Amino acid sequence: MPIASGDVLLKKYRVERLIGEGGTGVVLSATHVQLEQRVAIKFLRRALASDELRTRFEREARAMGKIESDHVVLVLDAGALEDGAPYMVMEYLDGRDLARVLKEDGPLPIEEAVDCMLQVCEALHQAHAAGIVHRDLKPANLFLTRHPEDGAVHVKVLDFGISKILDRELTDDGMPHEVTTAFTTLGSPRYMAPEQIKSSKDVDGRADLWSVGAVLFQLVTGKHAFDAEGNIQASVAVLTAEPRRLCELAPHAPSGLEAVVSRCLVKDVTKRYQSATELADALRPFASDRAKDSLDRMERAKQAPCLRIALGVASTSTPPRGPLPEERLEPAAPVPGAREAPTERKIRVDDAAAANRGVTIDPADVPPARLSRDLVAPPPATKERTSLLVLAAVGFGAFAVILGGIVAFEYVTRTKSASPASTAASQMGLSSDGPGSPLWTDSTSAPLDAGKPRP
Repeated sequence: MPIASGDVLLKKYRVERLIGEGGTGVVLSATHVQLEQRVAIKFLRRALASDELRTRFEREARAMGKIESDHVVLVLDAGALEDGAPYMVMEYLDGRDLARVLKEDGPLPIEEAVDCMLQVCEALHQAHAAGIVHRDLKPANLFLTRHPEDGAVHVKVLDFGISKILDRELTDDGMPHEVTTAFTTLGSPRYMAPEQIKSSKDVDGRADLWSVGAVLFQLVTGKHAFDAEGNIQASVAVLTAEPRRLCELAPHAPSGLEAVVSRCLVKDVTKRYQSATELADALRPFASDRAKDSLDRMERAKQAPCLRIALGVASTSTPPRGPLPEERLEPAAPVPGAREAPTERKIRVDDAAAANRGVTIDPADVPPARLSRDLVAPPPATKERTSLLVLAAVGFGAFAVILGGIVAFEYVTRTKSASPASTAASQMGLSSDGPGSPLWTDSTSAPLDAGKPRP
């Protein structure tokens, strides 16, 4: 059944326009007709709705509904249409993902890069406590918006579509707890821990901490920690080479920050930071005072009960797993060798001039940011903004096979969305369709349901 602008789905969501599409899904903006609330609705393509993908889709909704964090996109509703098409309704966000920030503005100032990753640590603390490992943290899955209370830059972690769920409560769906088989790799190789490249099945939360280090390295330097041209080469480099030195690419970075990032990227998982809270403690000396205050406020806010709806069933969420250890709130000792950039700027969450520009996957060679203007101007209220979704899977055999030549394949879902419906490594300039224009159809000849990304 085609879905067009103006259609009312489930007697409550009036469809507005297509805001993103990719190989396995599409995202529409809509308005709840009773509440007058703008939302993003993510659909799994019918042509690709296998039992495994449907299970992943449903688990993503459960996982996102389980995590008690203001830094994880909120799932409002989920289920299936009358014809069986699965959907997920999420909060609508306005802003840019960090992949777009890197592409358009270049590397971030030290404090702002660390502030962003501290917020990611907050989300990971709650996700890991809920038994969920994200497994696909990267700039395109970290969305910058503005906090409704003070307008500060606010990070939302997106796309739990390939998360590993360790909580039995979340996996009572007749499918194995882990639908990834041995020697299967899911994720984005440039940000994946070595153990995840070998097999995504057996990773734990420390793989996410590797990804935090890889992302932070790129936010500060504008380059990847491992120098490689493509995903296969990146996978081999992660497995066999040492990361580049952060301070060589960003001389203004404190040597202490380089030490933190280097520990994140240690191949021996037992020598990395062992929890998100431990990593956050190490990062705090390089964060702004504002970030520390906001994190304390978020800790208190997590104690409040929150109503989440997952898979169409409303339930009061379980209470948070408790605040972070008290010592986490104490500032660390000054780090020797700290060096700050001679100039500073603010993160530009949005920019009207860049509204319709696309984003290249994983920018690796971006020049230093322009510092000639205030980059925190509020986004225009009428502009649509986007984030995207990538589901990447690279299949590997044994380690010797990886070194000799990797046979890889990727499921890529790139979703352009002002909402956090999903994320990817590229944004597509999609224009608004007029009233009544078909946005999604069951026909395999239609561009939005062809089972592959639009060229």
